[in-house]
Amino acid sequence: MDSRTEIRVRFTDQELAGLTALAAGLRGVAESDLSEEDALVAAVEMALTRLIDDFEVPDPATREQVQVARDDLRAHWIRGAAGI
Repeated sequence: MDSRTEIRVRFTDQELAGLTALAAGLRGVAESDLSEEDALVAAVEMALTRLIDDFEVPDPATREQVQVARDDLRAHWIRGAAGI
């Protein structure tokens, strides 16, 4: 069963160029054909990891939410090796 939700996102030219570059870089690193959607999911995973590893999220409930979301994302990874 596919439990995906479609979200429409509007990017500036610069944001789109950054996302396209991230996807290209990930394709080179992962040696796999990854899309811009894959790159966006990888960026979310990386941002959650940075919040956990590099920053002190002050609210314990929010910190737990970040940790659970990152771990759940990794546990149910459906986009191949797109993680950074």
